[in-house]
Amino acid sequence: MRAFRTWLRDIVRKPPALFPYVALFHLFLLVYITWLYHAEPFPSVSWLQPLWMLGYTICWLFVCDLRKWAAYGYLLLTAVNLSLQFFVHDPVQKDLLVSPLLLIDVAFCFFVLFFFRRFR
Repeated sequence: MRAFRTWLRDIVRKPPALFPYVALFHLFLLVYITWLYHAEPFPSVSWLQPLWMLGYTICWLFVCDLRKWAAYGYLLLTAVNLSLQFFVHDPVQKDLLVSPLLLIDVAFCFFVLFFFRRFR
């Protein structure tokens, strides 16, 4: 088990230069989206947006550590998100269920797949 400080140093130094910046982007958006929905009651459908971002952020932090399971998790989250985008036809439900950053997440998946050989 690594120390937290060692893990933080690894997620900055091990991956390609773009990955830590994407992690900061995910962290910023997680805080922002959580702040947007903080007035909503917690067990409601509107909290799916912060949950999407929490999942994406956790996976991306471990993608920065070059973990294969995190890459698979990020790809799976994006695949589920894409499926919801195509199979939910009601616009109101789509706004509630689908992450608003779907196209950006798909672009980040291409980066993950491009560097997938480096992952362990």
